[in-house]
Amino acid sequence: MATAKDNVQELENRRLEKEIQQLKTDLAALRDDIRALAGALGDTAVDYRDQAAEEMARKAAETRQRAEEKLRQAREAGEEAIEAVQARIVERPLASLLGAAALGFLVGRLLGPGARR
Repeated sequence: MATAKDNVQELENRRLEKEIQQLKTDLAALRDDIRALAGALGDTAVDYRDQAAEEMARKAAETRQRAEEKLRQAREAGEEAIEAVQARIVERPLASLLGAAALGFLVGRLLGPGARR
């Protein structure tokens, strides 16, 4: 026959077993929650990476477009300058010839054999 002390001990053991079982259940749920959180954080990091890559690609495309426009403008300005020089030569061929001869003379004097004295 079980004594009162044995009955109390049996009740305490059952209570402890229930608490241990509840702790195991809680730990399993916590593990699942941590796994889900890690997955969500990983997804967020991937999304952030993808957004950053898209932004960099957009900015690179904008920069390329601006550079192409500046190049086009520089090319047009160069062509206009050449056309202006050609028009001036056609308008004043003798002055252009004399100017070119004078420029050649100066360059020859600066770079010629007697230039380094």
